[in-house]
Amino acid sequence: MRLVLSLLFIALISLGSSQSAFACVCGGEPGKRSEKQIKEAIAKEFNESASVFSGEVVALDTFMVKFRLITMWKGDAFEEFSMSTGAKKISEDSYRSSSCDYNFKLGEKYLVYARANDDNQLVARSCTRTNVLSSGQTDIPELDILNPAAYHAPSPPPVSRVERFLSWRNLTKPCS
Repeated sequence: MRLVLSLLFIALISLGSSQSAFACVCGGEPGKRSEKQIKEAIAKEFNESASVFSGEVVALDTFMVKFRLITMWKGDAFEEFSMSTGAKKISEDSYRSSSCDYNFKLGEKYLVYARANDDNQLVARSCTRTNVLSSGQTDIPELDILNPAAYHAPSPPPVSRVERFLSWRNLTKPCS
């Protein structure tokens, strides 16, 4: 009886949640792949994506992620641009997301294979080759072959310690 009540309580809590999530199941071949298979997978992902780029996450909220572009292999090149996180607002105080949505982190650099969702917004999924840039380095030479005319953003000027401190200080000032 105690077990039934506990399960009922958990079910009620789960139903009352303001966020719903769905499990993501990625199809794929487990195990080691040959160099040829990896190149084929990169080309397939490139062709199926609406946009392929590397960039640094400069802003992030529940619904949008904003990148500063490093390299654009496929898609329109802008210095900074935003795309959907995959989360959708259901009502004023609830939204729906999926474990298939890629979870970006502020300040991290990524290699992104973005696709258009049902609302024609770009979104990255966890079952794609989207990955932290340092982990996605093996894709870059192949992407450069797939698009030798890729756009490479100019490197930002280095920031001095004083500029970094002043920038941080301005962000932490109390509101007047």
